[in-house]
Amino acid sequence: MAIIKVVKAGKTKASLKSALNYIANEEKITTITGKKLITPLNCWGSLKNIYDTMIATKELYRKAIDNRNSEMYKHFQQSFKPNEITPEKAHEIGKKWAMQNFAQDGFEVCICTHLDTEHIHNHFIINSVNAITGKTIEIHANKTLEKLKYSSDELCRKYNLSVIERDIFAQNKNHEYNMRKKYSFLREQFRDLTWQKTVYDKIIDILNKSRNKDFKYFEQELLKVGIKLEHERLKKDFIFNYIDENRKVSDKTLAKTFHDDKILRSNIEMIWGKTLQYDLDKKIYLSEKKQGFYNLIENLIKIIDNINKLNIKTKIEFYIFMEKQGWLIKETQTGKAFYNQEHDRYLYDNTIYKILENKAYCLKYIEQNLM
Repeated sequence: MAIIKVVKAGKTKASLKSALNYIANEEKITTITGKKLITPLNCWGSLKNIYDTMIATKELYRKAIDNRNSEMYKHFQQSFKPNEITPEKAHEIGKKWAMQNFAQDGFEVCICTHLDTEHIHNHFIINSVNAITGKTIEIHANKTLEKLKYSSDELCRKYNLSVIERDIFAQNKNHEYNMRKKYSFLREQFRDLTWQKTVYDKIIDILNKSRNKDFKYFEQELLKVGIKLEHERLKKDFIFNYIDENRKVSDKTLAKTFHDDKILRSNIEMIWGKTLQYDLDKKIYLSEKKQGFYNLIENLIKIIDNINKLNIKTKIEFYIFMEKQGWLIKETQTGKAFYNQEHDRYLYDNTIYKILENKAYCLKYIEQNLM
């Protein structure tokens, strides 16, 4: 049994690179025998070459410019029922599914199988531009997506995996079965089988017991049942570390999965007040990949802090100074942004403000104060 899910995709070249790096994480895709479950279709070689091939296709058809109205790629996830399939077989099904629905029509695809959760799942990054026709991919929720789900079901049947038959669901007035209802039903089944359900139940139980106490008591009670609460992070979320399973989940994921907003950090802080001031120095709680991103932020902060010290008063002086420090000011489809040449990374004002909560480091604010 497999569920097809659409994952939110980015609209910049940097987001495409990040998505490929995420799905190809060696810790997630390597089997116990050391085999890496990654397969490119219509593109070849290393991860860098896969990225370069996709960008080259976009450039060929003049569709490589960052555009807030168009996604750079499509991202799908195919999740299998726990303990029903081997990693190799899941990867084989993923390759056939991607070939049938995308690659045979000329789209470039990168397939990776993740083994780091109790349900094995495939990730698919599909170039939004067709390498043969130059047309942009279109996914319609009521038509294309249902065909993708149906295709996945047919492959599961061929491999003797369980499939929820559609005839257990009510027909609509056109005598067609509601596929979306079916997949919602399957997600509910998956949800109640996961370790996240155990974590959620424990948190809710302790949250109810702690209302007349304080935040420290809440933390201590969680620790007693094997859950360490991590809140000293750059992002404004709680991370619940389930020690017995060596797994982590955020408050936002739990709230979305179990449709319960009271588990969100913002709502918990309404009971006991703020737990931690936002602090950029807490990099030690981040993965190496995210540390690299926040190192860029810190670098930008230090450079901008020097503007006042150097008595820079005009935009031209500002642009020249930033370029010497390795940063360009570029005009994109979504507006002006800081661009780091070494890392090929754009930083937009909304990202900077979201992290720092200080408009003084935003490009628009800086330019307003220069001649």
